[in-house]
Amino acid sequence: MHKKYNKFLVISFAIVLVLGVYSYFYNDFVGSVYSADSSLTSSLGTNAPIGTSDTSQQAADDTAFLMKLKSLTVIKVDTSLLKQQGFMLLVDNNIPLEPALYGRTNPFSPTSNSSVSNLPTFTVKSNSVSAITNKTAVLNGVLEGSTSDNVYFEYGTTNALGKITPKTSTSLIGNFSAVLSGLTSKTTYYYHAVANVNGIIVFGDLLTFTTN
Repeated sequence: MHKKYNKFLVISFAIVLVLGVYSYFYNDFVGSVYSADSSLTSSLGTNAPIGTSDTSQQAADDTAFLMKLKSLTVIKVDTSLLKQQGFMLLVDNNIPLEPALYGRTNPFSPTSNSSVSNLPTFTVKSNSVSAITNKTAVLNGVLEGSTSDNVYFEYGTTNALGKITPKTSTSLIGNFSAVLSGLTSKTTYYYHAVANVNGIIVFGDLLTFTTN
């Protein structure tokens, strides 16, 4: 008898405990749902009293909008533009890019070959001599790819040259010349044009002429 009474108390306590836990979580759940519903109702954005026609209409509009969103389960893309003649005539003008070297792995490591960083981008040509007499001649040259006020000629009776003309400026098209006087008649002279552009000196071909 005593054991049955204890068992009844234990079962009763367990039932009360289960009902209490259920009641606690049920009230919490109902409160959260009510709070969410209040937020949803307040988000309808109306100042009209609850139960009026404006509130009902707003709720109906919101419900219709939500139902419309739910019905949009499939999105179709109109591809008719891709089949039009104007689109079909478009040309792909892409240019393939070749891979470029990005330099040395270690830029501070020594190199085996020294690189030249001031290669000239201009050329000098020695042109033929004009107005040759027994005592005088006019040397002609042209500077291409640059301008300079430091162009001249080197000349002499051997290919070692040894004499220079006064330094002058080039013309707009790069031509320049120098008049030689006091020459020896019936003598062969060697010459070439010289240009100095920003400290870079370039020589033309070595040519010859003979006085009268």
